[in-house]
Amino acid sequence: MRKRKCGWKAPVLLLLALTLFLQMLELYHQTHGGAGQMLPVLMYHHFEETSKEGTVVSSARFREQVAAMHAAGFHAVSVPQVIAYVENGTPLPEKPVLITMDDGYTSNLTIAAPVLEEYGMCATVFVIGINEGEDAYVHSGEPFWQERFAYEEAAPWTEKGVIDAQSHTYDMHQLESYGYSGRDGVLQKDGESQADYRRALLEDAEACRQRRQGKVAGDLNALAYPFGYYSPEADEIMKEAGYILTVTIDDRPNRLRIGEMDCLRLLGRVNVTDRMSGQDVVDRLEQYSSPRMMPRPE
Repeated sequence: MRKRKCGWKAPVLLLLALTLFLQMLELYHQTHGGAGQMLPVLMYHHFEETSKEGTVVSSARFREQVAAMHAAGFHAVSVPQVIAYVENGTPLPEKPVLITMDDGYTSNLTIAAPVLEEYGMCATVFVIGINEGEDAYVHSGEPFWQERFAYEEAAPWTEKGVIDAQSHTYDMHQLESYGYSGRDGVLQKDGESQADYRRALLEDAEACRQRRQGKVAGDLNALAYPFGYYSPEADEIMKEAGYILTVTIDDRPNRLRIGEMDCLRLLGRVNVTDRMSGQDVVDRLEQYSSPRMMPRPE
């Protein structure tokens, strides 16, 4: 007896193959094409040889975290690389991550920078301009709780591309309760006119630019908002001041899209603590690198 031919198999297999191809194409499109590139951003502060505080990371823990990122195939990228991707479509490496550090502690250079260099990585340090190279808080005269670096100290690391010194504002890392500026971060004060508010932010940005000029390599084009305080009005003024990329302390994933410069504004960051193992950091990066975390384009 002759066997009956199963004529349904070929169309079904073709349909399955086409579905798989379309899924792979969609994944590639989401990761590399018009839907954008996911960019997780990490936030560090101070480093110590040993640490019991959450936001102060020990040297051993930082090495563990960087080694784990490296082993998992993550590549640290700089602010100029991120801007070039969005502005011109210049490709980013596979599994990019933007590593950031706030305030400008000397430990960023003495503890973190050598580890980053060893693993071929880099970091962006958001420096409080008025504290740069000082021994004490200018307004109160009280000694810093931890030493801050001068731009000249950072220069060898910026020339090698390991550290990029950007802005944490010049003198807006304050709260109203401090009694100096009457302002919470970059937010508008009660009763302050729009013109005075705009002038205050632009003057702060210019002061930061003047203090940094000629001391470290690279352009000043990125800003971290103090205490995570920001507003749409503040971000528009800071754009006018020349800050192309801005970051918050909001914990969320980021999507970069070629040709859409506003995607560089108000980026979310993952706060890294000493309690996070290297695998913890990698797991968060993997989560925030997934296209599934990314809203579909409108």
